[in-house]
Amino acid sequence: MESVDNALTLLLLLRKNGRLRLSDAADHLGVARSTAHRLLATLRGRGFAVQGADKAYRPGPALYRLGMSQRSDYELVETARPHMLWLNGKLGETVHLVVRSGAEARFLHSIEGTHALRVGSRAGAVLPAHLASAGKALLADLSVAELAEIYGAKGDQGGETDPETLHRRLAAVRRRGYAINIGDTERGLSAVGAAVREPGGRAVAALTVSAPSLRFTRAHLNEAAGVLLEAVRRMETAF
Repeated sequence: MESVDNALTLLLLLRKNGRLRLSDAADHLGVARSTAHRLLATLRGRGFAVQGADKAYRPGPALYRLGMSQRSDYELVETARPHMLWLNGKLGETVHLVVRSGAEARFLHSIEGTHALRVGSRAGAVLPAHLASAGKALLADLSVAELAEIYGAKGDQGGETDPETLHRRLAAVRRRGYAINIGDTERGLSAVGAAVREPGGRAVAALTVSAPSLRFTRAHLNEAAGVLLEAVRRMETAF
């Protein structure tokens, strides 16, 4: 029973810290490194942990499926903010951190652009996920069945939230890795968004860059997407 208790303790540590070194696991449990290694190898073999190039262990897909690795809004903002500042500095436009809650895109944090004419903070705002660029980026990860759980089996049948129609419309997002919003949520505003994934591959949030459409044309959106994807990559390495 002690080995079961130790394995559960390691699961809770992975959930809490998001990253666990072998030496830290051994010290926390008060066991030899060989014992901690065996426990972590078992968790990795069952999909509860993954091991990165730095040899540290992180939550695996099995933890996500059980809902045991849900990061708090505070943790997401703290992790994202340095990379949002970097992105804001590169483009000079307003940057947002967004999560999906059912059919809605919820804005957790914003850093406003430096231009006189800019998009203001959207922190605390909620928009339809199928219209916002961040929401599209997060919905693109889902299957038709998962979309049906959100919008109902038929949704707006044949319309924007019909699960099969929406899944087809999001194919371009899956292909290029980012989503575009040109006036879909607000007239005169354009945005580009990309999903941020934890080590197990689950999308937990999205970063978005938004600006007035007069300045953020489709060509500019596609150019900004490259910088956005680099910011996403940087944030993902911080998990």
